[in-house]
Amino acid sequence: MQSTRGGAVVIGASMAGLLAARVLADRFDQVTVLDRDDLPDGADSRKGVPQGRHAHGLLASGELVLRDLFPGLMEDLVTAGAERVTVSQARWWQYGGYRVACSAPEGTFLSRPFLEAAVRHRVRSSIRRRMM
Repeated sequence: MQSTRGGAVVIGASMAGLLAARVLADRFDQVTVLDRDDLPDGADSRKGVPQGRHAHGLLASGELVLRDLFPGLMEDLVTAGAERVTVSQARWWQYGGYRVACSAPEGTFLSRPFLEAAVRHRVRSSIRRRMM
């Protein structure tokens, strides 16, 4: 892809913001990500991510996007402690009862801060490489 001159600004360093920054890094000479929180260097929870302490599972479509944007990320996450789990049937508990039954052949389970830290590291590397 050809770079566009100038830069892009992403407001918010959530997963959506980080993924947007990664995609923009292919098009712009400089990408700046702004967030109201101080971003930790490691896998620490952030005040601005209220659901960040909940368990997280990546299903196939989310993993495909992450694998495409960050080759080797999923393997590195599993090596560092994320769990690959085969799920024959899952039911989501919400508001005092089971709401949805679904089948998911395989997924990766990890904490949100762990995932964000790994993606944030790769986004920073991606942006720096393009700025040099």
